[in-house]
Amino acid sequence: MSINLDLHSFMPYRFNRMAHNVSNNLATIYTQRFGVSKEQWRIVALLGQYGAMTAKQIADLTYMDKVKISRSVSGLAEMGYVSRQTSETDKRAVLLDHSPKGRKLYESITPLMMEWEEQLLSRLTSEERDQLALIINKLDPIA
Repeated sequence: MSINLDLHSFMPYRFNRMAHNVSNNLATIYTQRFGVSKEQWRIVALLGQYGAMTAKQIADLTYMDKVKISRSVSGLAEMGYVSRQTSETDKRAVLLDHSPKGRKLYESITPLMMEWEEQLLSRLTSEERDQLALIINKLDPIA
């Protein structure tokens, strides 16, 4: 018995391709205009959404490994976008947060990301957008 898999119709493959293409297209905005990597942008975005966080918290939310986070944070700190401060409650933990320059970066990039998303979703009707959100939430629920 022969088993054939058509990758072009295999959903995990299609999801991966779509995620790769979306991520790379978005990356051109912040890498070319602002000089930050994908990983660095994720950290800047998380700090914008949640405020000060530890590297472990970032790892838990992004599934990035600690080495990538460490390198990304070091680069962001060198560029003046991230500040580090020892946690008052746990002296072993370092809290990462936007510096004033980092907050400006976040506020500059975020509207561009939202505009890009709007252009992507403009191919869908309002009903299709709602259905897409429902389907994504069923397949990838936020914990």
